[in-house]
Amino acid sequence: MEKFYITTTLPYVNADPHIGFALEIVEADVIARYRRAQGDEVFFNTGTDEHGLKIYRKALEEKKDPQAYVDEYALKFEKLKSALNLSYTNFIRTTDPHHVAAAQEFWKRCDENGDIYKKAYQVKYCVGCELEKTESELVNGRCPIHPAQEVELIDEENYFFRFSKYQKPLLDLYTKHPDFVVPATRLHEIRSFVERGLQDFSISRLASKMPWGVPVPRDADHVMFVWFDALVNYISALGWPHTDAKRKAQSAKFEEFWPGVQVAGKDNLRQQSAMWQAMLLSAKLPTSKQIFIHGFVTHGGEKMSKSVGNVVNPYELVDQYSTDAVRYFLLRGLHPYEDGDYTDEKFIELYNADLA
Repeated sequence: MEKFYITTTLPYVNADPHIGFALEIVEADVIARYRRAQGDEVFFNTGTDEHGLKIYRKALEEKKDPQAYVDEYALKFEKLKSALNLSYTNFIRTTDPHHVAAAQEFWKRCDENGDIYKKAYQVKYCVGCELEKTESELVNGRCPIHPAQEVELIDEENYFFRFSKYQKPLLDLYTKHPDFVVPATRLHEIRSFVERGLQDFSISRLASKMPWGVPVPRDADHVMFVWFDALVNYISALGWPHTDAKRKAQSAKFEEFWPGVQVAGKDNLRQQSAMWQAMLLSAKLPTSKQIFIHGFVTHGGEKMSKSVGNVVNPYELVDQYSTDAVRYFLLRGLHPYEDGDYTDEKFIELYNADLA
């Protein structure tokens, strides 16, 4: 019997769940069930990403305390377990006290390795992607993934991670493990990205402008930006690190199950297969085992997105057609690697064909 760890990304709790994330978690669920059927012991992680500018602004917009806001929306994602018949064994929230402590410890280790520094900078930034954008990545001045949102200009002093230091280690990782990213086209894509050269990326925000985040160790004027918070969930879910006897037993899960398999959408390719791996190398921890990348769920040919407003609610589909019908469509009606289009007509056609 082997130990097998699989995790989804953590969706932002700034809107109701849609079938784009339902696709990801059902794919992960199938892999988890297959490994259990092979006799493996499986740790299946999912959860919610609850810090950041998008969530902070949404809470203010709805005139709610940020913690109360994320509590409300996290529950909507937890209920997917019953609605989609999911078999995950752990649900982590980035507001969990242990996760907050783990993120701060991870920061300290990268800092002690000389990979965190502070500088003033100015950059164009997509709030939807939580990524800095160059002019070449924009179309008519907007992010092509979030065209409904204006690209913002950030001009402040932040902490940075020395991503540029890890170009060769990442290329070595991809060469040593030719199936590190699946499908192979996505491995080629991320290899090409890294080969072009890496730019250090911002990992903090001023608390005076965006207070909803994990405090930076030894600097109360800053909170962690998403990558040094949310990505750490993959190991904090396993109890990393243990700092006292109480946590020792839980931390044993990290030694037993890490490294693991991560399932993510193609818009997360850079974060999962390059940024997170460089962060792990900096903290002197093992890199991930494998990254499985799926495509977008489109709606009538257009990317399904909360910001665009063309999302489909999985709960409504389940209520109308059943859990099995929704799972069948996500796994049979959509390509596992490429973009797959949802329309009511396509769903009903597949549903009726299955009944026949």
